[in-house]
Amino acid sequence: MKLYRVIAGVCALTMLFGMTACASKTNDDDKPSDGGNEMTGFVPREKQEMPTAEIVDKDYDYGDPSTWAGDELTSLDLGHVYLQDVIEDDVYDWGHSVIKEGDTYRMWWCRPGFYDAIFYAESKDLKNWVNVQRVICLSPNQGNIKKFENIKGMLGKPSVIKVDGTYYMYFEAPASEDISPSATVKEWDNQVMLATSKDGIDWTFYTDENGEPTPVIAMPADKMGDVNNKPYGVGQPSVFYKDGKFYLTYCYVIDGPNEIRVAISEDPYNFGDPSTHEKISVDNGRGVTYNTKTNKYMIIADEYGIVESDTLNFINGEEQPFMDINTNEKTVSFFEFVKNEHGLVDTETFYIIHQYGEKSTDPNDWRVGHQTWDGYIHAVNPRAFANRTITLPNGAAATEANKAGYRDRSNRYTLPEGEAVYAQDSEVKIDGEKDALYDEATKIMITRPCYDYGSNFTDSWGEAWVLWNEEYLYVYANVYDRTPNTEYVKTKDEESYMHDSFDIFVDTPNNHTEDNQPFGVEQYCISADSNRDPLVIKMMNEWNITEDFPASARRYSSKTTDFGYTVEVRVTWYEFALPYVQENAVIGMDFQVNDAMGNEYYMDKPIGREAIVAWSDHTGNAFRYVDRFGDMKLIKK
Repeated sequence: MKLYRVIAGVCALTMLFGMTACASKTNDDDKPSDGGNEMTGFVPREKQEMPTAEIVDKDYDYGDPSTWAGDELTSLDLGHVYLQDVIEDDVYDWGHSVIKEGDTYRMWWCRPGFYDAIFYAESKDLKNWVNVQRVICLSPNQGNIKKFENIKGMLGKPSVIKVDGTYYMYFEAPASEDISPSATVKEWDNQVMLATSKDGIDWTFYTDENGEPTPVIAMPADKMGDVNNKPYGVGQPSVFYKDGKFYLTYCYVIDGPNEIRVAISEDPYNFGDPSTHEKISVDNGRGVTYNTKTNKYMIIADEYGIVESDTLNFINGEEQPFMDINTNEKTVSFFEFVKNEHGLVDTETFYIIHQYGEKSTDPNDWRVGHQTWDGYIHAVNPRAFANRTITLPNGAAATEANKAGYRDRSNRYTLPEGEAVYAQDSEVKIDGEKDALYDEATKIMITRPCYDYGSNFTDSWGEAWVLWNEEYLYVYANVYDRTPNTEYVKTKDEESYMHDSFDIFVDTPNNHTEDNQPFGVEQYCISADSNRDPLVIKMMNEWNITEDFPASARRYSSKTTDFGYTVEVRVTWYEFALPYVQENAVIGMDFQVNDAMGNEYYMDKPIGREAIVAWSDHTGNAFRYVDRFGDMKLIKK
């Protein structure tokens, strides 16, 4: 066996999101430091700082430990997790795995991108999560190409631990699928797979000598490929490491009642045949761990309670409910413990993370409403510490003052705002160089990753400025890109977006409608190499209207720089826009950096665009939906 490297784009622990204060300089002495990057002028996006709920009672006295024991566990509902980069995104999140390293919680979980992919984020308090990135995905080009036999694109429920400097991620993946629209069961024959990493970001599949990912818990060979019954298989793993052994629990759902089994091995790659694994509980996969404070094994039971046991057999255990959610109205599932690096619980208060969302309105289809699924947190004191004040994930005692920072609050995305400054045409030269007047306009930060559309991680980003008058719209942008790439072969001009390029979206009526607009919105796309590719102008309904703009009505330029490239565009307002173009009007705009990183994916053909970063709309659908455009005010100074 060997390890096979799989990377979703350019993944690095030093991924850098958020806003930066870097400005474009013309003096070489003023250029920002590259921090050791291969491009002397490249400026990475700043890494988001991790906010932490305030600790009010820093010296809280938990009292005499002899008084802590009780008859029933106690719990506290801490509400939803907040993914700062993808809030209010109408995309499901599920299968969370969280470990704590030092004072930082690290999380891996599943969300679409194009297939269900595995994502990563960091937090100081289990509430606010930053630096979101996709770390494993098998279809970065958004197509239906399947590279492996044992993994059909859909990745599920990771469970991560760290042992001797290596991260081990056990996850499920189907070996069989039916992608036809009429299929009621789209994937089956799940198996437990393994990937390893040295940083938790850059992962390598465990494979055979041919590079094929190899399951560590395999579907029984005589049950594989049953298209009539389409069994779920084995999956939903939960792992911990204790006394030199890996304890891998998983659900076994093939030809009988649902079971949870455990595989134990000193070797993280070899766990033997499922037929030899002990049944420890029923139902689907649930979080399992060992509590070093109570010396008890724990499992999250099917009725949303905790079962403690002296052994890894929970079948006859007493369930202690921890959750106060009306499951007749809401759906909750995929429970997991928040663990230490070895996958153990080692604190008096421990935490549970699970999926939470709207319950399906169709009894025959659990997927209805799944776009509402998000992560959710509970804090739990077991019976041994039931009378002890619960500790919050930021280290504070759960007093009324400290709990306030964990109560649900608005998680709505605020549309960004900017100002475009009035300019005479004589004040602007369209040459790919930044004219002085641009500095009077708002600097637009194009830093928001568009994961919903299948984008990979990229550290490319942009900054832009906007000018206007009654005849023209002007945009200048710096695009920070380590690998400016214009080699992708197009079949038509509309495909400029498929290699390194910059998109400008304009909605002059700016009514923020969710509808697919038949008219009223323009899209301007300029390549990193404007000498090779002309400016492409499209309408929302995909019309290529470039020819409606003669040379006198559109000027454009791009220039390769030591940090990536610049773009500059001047276009005549389209006729329908003119009534909205006036002082103090607020029009809708968005900006998008398309990044082709030069990777090869299949049959030595370049993927083309692999990542998208935007000002406002993180879905990658700005070319047809305008409800999440930012607001640009037209002002005169």
